[in-house]
Amino acid sequence: MPTKSMSFVEAIKTCFAKFAVFKGRARRSEFWWFYLLNAIPGFAMSYLTNWKLGKVNEIQSQAMEVLFDEEKYDAIMAQAASVDSTFYTWAAVLGVIMLVLLIPCLAVWVRRLHDVGKSGHMLWLILVCGVGGLIPLAMCISDGKPEPNQYGPSPKFAPQAVPPTPEA
Repeated sequence: MPTKSMSFVEAIKTCFAKFAVFKGRARRSEFWWFYLLNAIPGFAMSYLTNWKLGKVNEIQSQAMEVLFDEEKYDAIMAQAASVDSTFYTWAAVLGVIMLVLLIPCLAVWVRRLHDVGKSGHMLWLILVCGVGGLIPLAMCISDGKPEPNQYGPSPKFAPQAVPPTPEA
């Protein structure tokens, strides 16, 4: 009988508790919740980059309009410096967060591949351009086998505690 799925908080706690554990197996819920956590800084970095590019275009167009007015041009360049410092500060913060999440992310990927009976070396396919990254991801979608495999017992079908029988 399967155990209940992990919640978001349980999955995050488990992944950080197994920070660099590349042995064993991981449930789909553990993998996908942690995958979601990893996507958040990525989306934030994408938003930040788009914001920066928009500001650069805006400042460039303003600078071209006041090119020969030194006072206005200096004010626009001060605005550009402010945008740069904001961008680099947030980019550094998000970069540190992404680095902290890197090892537990790789570990949960490997454990998830173990759950479906595949070697963690399959993760190297991510480096292949194009479709290579989709292969391990597709493997992570499928359900793990209920029986133990060479990587350990199933985390989903963990042995249930048998209640003691009352003696007559």
